[in-house]
Amino acid sequence: MRKIAIAVALTAAMGFAGARNYAQFPAAPGTGPGLAETIEAIDSARVTTRILYVTAHPDDESAAVLTYLARGLHADVALLSLTRGEGGQNALGPEQAPQLGLIRTHELLAATRGYGVKLYFTRAKDFGYCKTPEEAEKVWGDQVLEDMVRVIRSFRPNIVINGWGGVHQGHGHHQAAGLLTPKAVALAADVKYLRGNLGTGRCCGEVFVHNFPWGDAEAPVQILNLERGSETPNGYILPLDEISALWGKSWRELGLDAFVSHRTQGISAFINSPFLRRPIALKNEDGGAFNPKSLAAPLREFGSWCSAFAEGDRELAKAREKALSLDWEEASKSVLDANEKLTKGIEKCGPIPAALQRNEKASFDIPQIQIRIRRAAALAAGAAVTATADRAALVKGEEFQVEVGARCRPEVHCVFGSPDLSNGQRLDEKSRQVTPMGNVRASLMANGRNDESSVWGQFFPESATFQVNQKLAVGTKEFSTAQPIARIEVSSTEATQLPLRIVPAYTLAVEPRQEIEKLAAKHEPFDVFLRVHSYSQKAATVSVGLDVPAGWKSSGAMDVSFTGEGDRYAKLTVTPPTKMEAGHYTITAYAKRGEEKFTTSIEPLVSMPTLTWEEPAQTVVHAFDIKVLENLRVGYISAESEPVPGALKMLGIKVEMLDANALNFGDLSKYDAIVVGVRAYELRSELPGANQRLLDYAQNGGTLVVQYQRDFAWDGKNYAPYAAKIANKPGDPLPRITDENSPVKFLKPDDSLLNTPNKITQDDFKGWVQERGLYFWSEYDSRYTALLAMNDPGEKDLDGALLYTKLGKGTYIYTGIAFFRQLPEGVPGAYRLFVNLLSASRLR
Repeated sequence: MRKIAIAVALTAAMGFAGARNYAQFPAAPGTGPGLAETIEAIDSARVTTRILYVTAHPDDESAAVLTYLARGLHADVALLSLTRGEGGQNALGPEQAPQLGLIRTHELLAATRGYGVKLYFTRAKDFGYCKTPEEAEKVWGDQVLEDMVRVIRSFRPNIVINGWGGVHQGHGHHQAAGLLTPKAVALAADVKYLRGNLGTGRCCGEVFVHNFPWGDAEAPVQILNLERGSETPNGYILPLDEISALWGKSWRELGLDAFVSHRTQGISAFINSPFLRRPIALKNEDGGAFNPKSLAAPLREFGSWCSAFAEGDRELAKAREKALSLDWEEASKSVLDANEKLTKGIEKCGPIPAALQRNEKASFDIPQIQIRIRRAAALAAGAAVTATADRAALVKGEEFQVEVGARCRPEVHCVFGSPDLSNGQRLDEKSRQVTPMGNVRASLMANGRNDESSVWGQFFPESATFQVNQKLAVGTKEFSTAQPIARIEVSSTEATQLPLRIVPAYTLAVEPRQEIEKLAAKHEPFDVFLRVHSYSQKAATVSVGLDVPAGWKSSGAMDVSFTGEGDRYAKLTVTPPTKMEAGHYTITAYAKRGEEKFTTSIEPLVSMPTLTWEEPAQTVVHAFDIKVLENLRVGYISAESEPVPGALKMLGIKVEMLDANALNFGDLSKYDAIVVGVRAYELRSELPGANQRLLDYAQNGGTLVVQYQRDFAWDGKNYAPYAAKIANKPGDPLPRITDENSPVKFLKPDDSLLNTPNKITQDDFKGWVQERGLYFWSEYDSRYTALLAMNDPGEKDLDGALLYTKLGKGTYIYTGIAFFRQLPEGVPGAYRLFVNLLSASRLR
C-alpha cells in the first residue's frame, strides 16, 4: 500500500534554509525566525561535527541527548530510526500496522523538529515485539544493513551514537539495533560494499550523490554507546540539566517538551518517570578514551591547512554579537562575509590536502558548512518567503495557481530575484505575473515527471514536497532560501496548512470495507455504497462500478456527472454465489473516464485527520464457518477506538458502546456479555470506579470479558474477583507470545468455552498475524481455570493467555490473546473463539 502524508507543519526535518511558517501556524519551539533561533543558527554554523544517533523505533530516542547535542553543542545531528513503529500500540485510535507507522513517523518528525535534528529511516519492518536479535535480523534480512550504510554514506557522520549498544536483553529489535550499528559503520567504510549501487537521489529538498565509502583507518567514525539505565553511569556524563541561556530551560526539559509528540504511545503519562530524569553518559564502544570536545569540533579548527575557516569563524562570532544587539544589518553582512571569506579563501589556499580529498570528504564537508552559514544568513536577514496555492490536490495535466511573496527586515535591504517554481521539472509554468502587492502569481501544471519513488525516498519521514526556491541579495552577496508551497484551507473554526501532492482525478470511498459471509448461512445480496470524489476541475461524466470475483454478481455500472471538484454517491448491489468456499474475496470499486480507470481510495486517518491514507478502493469479504447465537447482545468498553466492536457487528451481534453514564447508571443486565477493551483500565478514568458494578453484573449472571491490560495499570489494583498478576519478577520480560505461529496446547479440551457454540481446534490457530498475545497473567488464584498454553521457541509454556472463573451465576474471563489484531485481518479462528467467550452466559 502507498501512503500520502499531509502534515500541518511543513518545514521538513531536513531543514530548508530560512523556511518560515505562516502567521497562523506557530513554529515548533526552536524552529522559528526569532532572535534565539538566529543565534542558534549562527552558533551551529561554527561547529562542524556531524553525529548520527541510531535506534530501533520512534520514542526509543533520548530526547535530552539529541537536544543537547544539536541545540546545546550545535552539532549537525541526525536520528536514524530503523523502523517506523507500525508494530506498536495506539493509544489514540483504531489505526494499526502501516497506518500506525505513518502516524508514528509524523510524531517522530514533530519531535525531531523540537530536538533540532534531521531524521532518517530504513525499510526495516516493525513486526511487533520479539525476544531475540536473531529473530529481528532474520525478518529484516540484509536490507536493513544496506539501508544503514546508505544513510551513513549520505549523512557522513564523524560520530555514531549506538542507542542500544551493549544491550543484550529485552526487545529483540533493540538488541539487533545495537549489534547492527557497528557492523553498518564498518561496512560503510568498506570500498567493496555496495560500490556502484548508490546512485544520485533526491528527496525532501536535498540531493544525494554520495556513493563513496565513509570512515577508514585514517579518519575512522567514532562509535559511542549510550548509558542511561543507571544513577551512576561510568562514561562521560552529559550536562543535560544545564539551563539554556537562550531558552531558560534545561536541555532535558526542552527535549521532553518535544518528546510528548509521541501521543499514540501515551508518552505524556510517563514524562515524570524517574527513568527520563536519570543521568546519561557516553562512552567509547571499544573502551578507549573519549574526548568530549569531539562532540563539537569548531569551524576555526576544521582546516589547519587554510586560514579561511578561522576567518569565517571570526565573522560569524561578529554576526552573533551584532544579532544580540539587534543590529540586523551588520549581523547579516557578517554572516555573508563569513561565507564569502570561506569560499574565496579556500580557493586561495591552494590544493586541498589528500586526506580531505579521500572519499570526497572535502567536497561534502565544505558545502555542508556553507549550507549552515546560508541558513544563518536567511534568519539574520529575516528572509520570509510564502508560497500559497489555490488547491492542495494536484491532478496531472490540470493547471493551478501559486502566489509567492517575499520580504526581509527593512534595515537589511534585501533584493529578491525571480522565484523558481520548476521543482526539478516536476511543474510546468504556463504563465506568471506580478501582482499590485509585488507578489508573483504563477499558473502551473503538474506533469508527472520525476515523481517516481526511489529507494532514497523511503529513508525520509516525508515525501518530497513542492517548493519555491527564492534567490535574494544583501548588498553584493547572493544566496537562496526555499519554502514549501502550501494550501491554506480555512473554515469558521480552523485553518489547516496542507502541502501539495499529486492525486488521481477520481477516488472512491467504499462502505463497507469488510464483510463476513457465514458459510452455513444463506448468502444474501448486500449493498456497497460508494462516495466518488472528483479532484479534477473539469466537467465530466464517469462510469462507476464494481469488479467482483468469479461467480459473484454485481448490479450494472452507473454514470455520475461532475461539473468540477466535488462528491457524488452511488449504491451498487453485490450478490454472492449460493455456494462458496472458505477464503477472502476482494471486490474492487472503480470509476472510468474514457479509457482511464481509477481504483484508489484516499481518506483521512481517524487519529490524525491531517494525514491521509491511500489504498485500493475495495471491500474484502471473509467467508468462513462460524456459529453465532441469535440476538447476542454485547456492551463494549473501548478506550482506543479499537476495531473489535465493528468486527463483531459484521457477525450480526448487537454491540453497544458503554460511556461513563452507562457504566455507572445503566442497566447492564440486558447484555449477554460486557467486554472491557484493551488498556481500558489505564485509559478510561471512570472504569476503576465502576469496576464493582461490572463484577456485580457477572455475579448476577453476566459474562465479563477483560482483554489485555498493561501491568502497571493492573497489578495491585484488585480489578479481578480473585488475585491475578501480569508482571514477572523484576528483570524478567513481561509474559507474551510474539510468534504468531506458536503451537497452542489445549489444557481443558472439553471445556464449554472451547466447544460451544464453535468447536475450537488446532486449525483455528492458523493464519494469525504478528503475535498470539501479550500481557498474559503470570500468577493467578487457583480458582481460575486456564484453557490454553503456548510458548515462543525455546521458552517454557505460558498458561495465562485465556482464563476464567465462575463468579456467582456468571463468568469472569481474562484474555491476553491479540483479538484486536486478528479480527480486522479476518482470522476465522479468532472470530470463533471470541464468539464462544461472548456466549458463556447463554450456555449455562
